[in-house]
Amino acid sequence: MTLTLPRLSLKSSMSQKRILITNDDGIDAQGIKLLERTLEGLGELFVIAPSQEQSGSSHSLTIGKPVRIIERDPHHVSIAGTPTDCVLLAHHSLMQKRIDLVVSGINMGYNLADDVLYSGTVAAAMEGRLLRYPAVAISTDREVEKLTASSLEFMREFCQMVLDCARPTFVNINVPPGEPRGVRVTRLGKRVYKDVVRRTQDENGEWHLILSGELSSISVEGSDTEAFEAGYISVTPMHLDLTGYEEIDELLEDLKTLTSFNSLNAQDS
Repeated sequence: MTLTLPRLSLKSSMSQKRILITNDDGIDAQGIKLLERTLEGLGELFVIAPSQEQSGSSHSLTIGKPVRIIERDPHHVSIAGTPTDCVLLAHHSLMQKRIDLVVSGINMGYNLADDVLYSGTVAAAMEGRLLRYPAVAISTDREVEKLTASSLEFMREFCQMVLDCARPTFVNINVPPGEPRGVRVTRLGKRVYKDVVRRTQDENGEWHLILSGELSSISVEGSDTEAFEAGYISVTPMHLDLTGYEEIDELLEDLKTLTSFNSLNAQDS
């Protein structure tokens, strides 16, 4: 993917580590401002984030359309696009492929279990990892002021560790409000949304469908939801390979029952 954007005048020091900070709540959200303050001193910080809230945008990106970029100052850029757009544009143009760590957050709302499939916060970190950078997604309560000094210190030390070791390479962190009971390394849990579709009519007589739903969690031992509900910070290592390895052999046997499968493979022998 080649981008032909002009390079902005983002000032940079060659000796410092370069940290890209982004989110899906928008560049003016309290969470990303708190994250920037928390990471001060770890390296050179570049805040490149959506100009408007992009919650639930998942891994969507803008293709074939102009993306407006506003340079607020040499280290703060707003982009009229998705979190994935922000990481891609930072890599290809704004930061010129010189990034040591991508940190996405602090999201104002948890990204637990299946939420990671819809989250723009996690998607930004995932895009960073796809570009071969270590990446961290951080989420908490909608009221970020509930985060304690110990929680913020953990975030800072964790990011310093990743900068020093270049691992773990892709992590999703959820921080409970108030003083955490501790930290747990977890797996993704299971959350179920009982979807409800409401039909409404506007003042012009046009009908609309509104999707909403109630949330419930399924208890999974060792999961992020279990840790969160018990008051712990959950740290979940993630990976990009979605292959269902345990189903490969079974799928092959099922395919062998298809005449077309056998006929097509006979041509290759």
